[in-house]
Amino acid sequence: MSDLFYVFGGALTVMAVVLAFGGMRTEGFPSRSFLIGGLGLMAFLVVGSAAFAVVLSREEHEVREVEIAEYREEQAAEEGEAAGAEASEGEEPADSEVQPTDELALTSPEPGDLMFDPTTLEAEAGEITIDYSNPSEVPHNVAIEDGSETVAQGETVTGGASGPATATLDAGDYVYYCSIPGHRESGMEGTLTVN
Repeated sequence: MSDLFYVFGGALTVMAVVLAFGGMRTEGFPSRSFLIGGLGLMAFLVVGSAAFAVVLSREEHEVREVEIAEYREEQAAEEGEAAGAEASEGEEPADSEVQPTDELALTSPEPGDLMFDPTTLEAEAGEITIDYSNPSEVPHNVAIEDGSETVAQGETVTGGASGPATATLDAGDYVYYCSIPGHRESGMEGTLTVN
């Protein structure tokens, strides 16, 4: 399918070069029949390119969703193995409940996947900081939303930099998300529970 997109795009490019060259070299160019045929062909190529672009973007989105699901499964399996290893060494197993704190650590996958780790946070009411660290080169940030209002937003960061967002919050449920266009819609958000 991607080959057809490049064929249509290449044909449009060749046609544009031919029209430009013909217009510079030939007096009275284009003739009426060539103009009608050329416009028809160009319209066909533009519509075809657009249609294949839409199909390719859908395929890309589906592949990306599968990759994100696989990554989440791998992360869950690794966390399960790590917890099992600690328990088998005689150490107390890690408390599975989220520990409330005023400063909450948040990150995302190094390859730049559109997701947060973890996807749930918990804190006590008061001044709360979500300390977001982005290990990837894909720009991300963290914002805190109360209902439909953004109450805090950190700087957009890349390459291991941190961009904390701080807000004074009452008890309730809030959403944290990446405000880069399209990232939240692709799943880059989580739930903040304030007790």
